Amino acid sequence: MTAAAAAAPVAPAVLAAIGLAACRVAGVATFAPVVAAASVPVRVRVGLSAVIAVAALPAITGAGIPDAAVAEPWRLLPAAAMEFALGAVIGVLAMLPVAAFRTAGTLVGAQAGIGFGQLYDSGSDPAEGEGDPLGQLLALLGAACFVWAGGLDAVALSALRSFDYVSLGAWMPDRGVLATVGGAMLASSELAFRVALPVTAVLVAESMVSGLVSRAVPGFGPLAFGFPLRVAVALLALLAGAAAMQSAMDGAIGGMLDSMHALAAGGAA
Repeated sequence: MTAAAAAAPVAPAVLAAIGLAACRVAGVATFAPVVAAASVPVRVRVGLSAVIAVAALPAITGAGIPDAAVAEPWRLLPAAAMEFALGAVIGVLAMLPVAAFRTAGTLVGAQAGIGFGQLYDSGSDPAEGEGDPLGQLLALLGAACFVWAGGLDAVALSALRSFDYVSLGAWMPDRGVLATVGGAMLASSELAFRVALPVTAVLVAESMVSGLVSRAVPGFGPLAFGFPLRVAVALLALLAGAAAMQSAMDGAIGGMLDSMHALAAGGAA
């Protein structure tokens, strides 16, 4: 009896529910930090989406998928698109704290003089790894802080919990979605300035000291010594503020979870 039950085929309705759930998780994996990196193969993201969708099976077995849609799967395409859109918004909310760190690195790079090359090299694409070096460094640091603070676990659990709030095919975006995303973007902008402003203040102090030294010592070449000094000061300031950055990321992840909860609860039908 047990072997026969194990060999029984999976009901089409269950397969349809898993497919829709996988679309939602795939939207998260498309934009979430670390998982959406170009170095992560697409097949790994697809496999991860399928695994999380199967793990959410107890929450989605009661989804009221019409029999006509199960018999004709093409009818599920609009629902699959909405599921992917919901997952994409969750992924974007998760990505914002790491993006804030990259923005902070770009601001620091401009203050240190490293980012001036981007003003003249219009062909460089940060998405291809040719952006500001400090921006890339802060992006890596932000991703490391995100992982260290449990951000990946939080995103995976949020994707699973979203099925408790929003049934499959029942998400109805409204103006509350724009308000939630807009609030998260403002919070990420604040995080970027919180990370960049202390380093900027140190660089301003270094500029004042270098200016005084160049006036007091006529043979001192500000162009020869100033630029390497500014870069070294910027890197040391970033290193000294690593603990504060980790604390800021912890708070950002808490705000990210609140935004995800508001998004799911506000869009539940």
